[in-house]
Formats: sequence, C-alpha cells, structure tokens
Amino acid sequence: MLLKFRLQNYRSVRDIQELTLLAGPDGGFAVPLGHGGTLRVSPLCGVFGATASGKSTVLRAVATMRALAASSSDVHDATQRFEPFQLDPAARLLPTRFEIEFLVDSVRYVYGCAYKHDEIAGEWLHATDRDRRRVWYERDRTGFRCLPESRLDRLAAACEPGATLLSLGADIEHPWLGPVAAWLRGIRTVRLSPGTRLAGGLAHLADKWSEQLTLLVSHADLGVVGVERDLLRLMHAGRSGPVALGGWAESDGTVAWLDLLAALLPMLEHGGVLLVDDLDAAVHPDLAAEALRLLRDRDLNPARAQLVFTARTPFGPGTDGLPVLDPEQIWYTAKDSEGATALGRDPATSQLGPGDLARELWLARQPK
Repeated sequence: MLLKFRLQNYRSVRDIQELTLLAGPDGGFAVPLGHGGTLRVSPLCGVFGATASGKSTVLRAVATMRALAASSSDVHDATQRFEPFQLDPAARLLPTRFEIEFLVDSVRYVYGCAYKHDEIAGEWLHATDRDRRRVWYERDRTGFRCLPESRLDRLAAACEPGATLLSLGADIEHPWLGPVAAWLRGIRTVRLSPGTRLAGGLAHLADKWSEQLTLLVSHADLGVVGVERDLLRLMHAGRSGPVALGGWAESDGTVAWLDLLAALLPMLEHGGVLLVDDLDAAVHPDLAAEALRLLRDRDLNPARAQLVFTARTPFGPGTDGLPVLDPEQIWYTAKDSEGATALGRDPATSQLGPGDLARELWLARQPK
C-alpha cells in the first residue's frame, strides 16, 4: 500500500511537498507489518484546488515515479521530459526529486530518485523489516553503495548513467528488486474521457461482475436494466422490451462511469493504487462519491486498493448525511506569491467574491 509521496522541483512544485495516506488511530485500514506491528493506512486521498494550482502535477509526479522504476525504456522517456520549476532560475539547474514510501508483503520500503535530462543524479532504496531499517543501495554521481548481502554490486556496475538500478532489476526480474519494481509498476492512471469510447477494459469483466455492473451503471443511467455478457453492451428499457445499445449511443457520463469501473472493480479484488485526475469533471459528483464509498468499505475492498484523485472541490455529505471523505483524506493545492505550488490541509481562499470579476471587467471597458 502507498504510505507517502514526496516531490521537489517538478513543474509548478519548487520546494519539497509531501502527500501522506497514513491515517489516525481510528481511520483507514489496519495493515500488518513484518515485525508484528500495524499501520493505519487510508484507501483514499483527494487533492483539491483551483485551476492551475498544481493538483494534477502531484498525480503526474506519481506516474513519473512509476515510469522511473518500470523498465529501462520508460526511464529514458521520463528523463527526456525533465520539467523543473521554471519561475526560479536556480531551480532550472537542479534535479527533480521524488521519494515514495509503500508496503509490499508487510515490508516498508522507501524508494527515491533524482534526475535531470537524460541523467539519474541520485537513487536510493531502503527497507524496514523487523523494526530495522536497511539501506539496500544508495547512488549519487560518484557511484553506488550497496548492502553486501543484497548482491547488487555486479548489477550496479552494469547500470548506465541514464537508467535506474530498480528498472534494470525489473528488466532481469531480480529476486530482490523485481517485487519492489512490480509494485510500482502496478500504479495505474485512468483518464476519463467522456464520449470517446465504451470502456474496452470492461468486456472481460462482464461475466464475473454482470450483476454488480447492472447495479452500478443503472445508478448513472436510469434507462439501463442489464448488461449483455457476450459482447459488452448495455440493455436499455424500450417500448417492446430491453434493447442492447452500442457505445456510440451511450451518454458521455455513462461512458466515463464505465471507464472508472473498468479500472476500479479489478482493484477491489487484487489491490493496487489508482490515479484519477479530475474525477468530478467527467463523472457526476454523486457517482464519484459512490466510487469512494466502495473503497472505504472493508468488505467490498478486501485487497485494500487505494485511490488518489484530484477534483475541484471536496464532496459534500451523502444522502445519509455522512461525509464522503475524512478530514485526513483531504489535501489542497495553492500557489504562493512566487508561483510555486504548496500542498497542505487548509483550503486557499479566493481573492474574488461573487461577481467581482464581472464588475472588474465592466470597469475595465469604461472609457478613461
């Protein structure tokens, strides 16, 4: 499970910013550790903010971190898109830095990477097992320092300056590095694009999730009465009975809801981390709130899947009057006076009141 993520000098982020999914004593899920303790980890994390405040940057940073660990070719693509903070001349000369903390098989890992254009400036992997932190390896421009029993020296000697050691371990399925890289590769990004297609990834789920799909989709489209299993199409109530319609005939909101379900339903069974940008832009807020409730339910989410998403404003209470998100699951982005994104718990207050912008535009058009 994802525990924490830190980023620095990436797009609109200049200084170190941290996002945490660690929960309080009564929040989230209890996750066992290898040494016998437990951690409380939240299945949800919402990042909210105004347009261009940097909320999408946070998700793009997590996706870039995934690419740095996935394979050597993905690392090359990621470093080619070196995007430091542009509004400070000094920042343009510094590397981008990411660090992620997560649990795999009850072991707590910390993986970090610093990179510039076509260059890995630093990399590190630490593991905490049985209440002891071990440095598997650390890397800077002078070379690697590896834990002797990890037997990573020969692999490190073969690692090129523009590749990460973790991605190289993933390529050769190294017994130590492979599972760590596999967890990072399991981070998925879903882009909800209303009106473009019917979710292709949903077809193989129709048999297993037919009843659930019918229930979930009927909440998005009042005309849906079932799911056709052989060729995924939605059954709509018609004058002479149910009629199967293709994706071209479905509403934009229904298609976006299907795309979200195509990614979410398997994760409820197998676990993982899902990233969704602008969750409330394509999916109705009430349906987005229902997706969050699926993840919060301990019975429906036995694999402890997690969702990190962005939206414009936090969701209000549901029809039952209960909050959709706990306060510790809500983060806000805002830009300071120098154009740098800050990530925190307090919402930024707008400097414009209702109608202020319209009045300013009207005054600006008046003759001087």
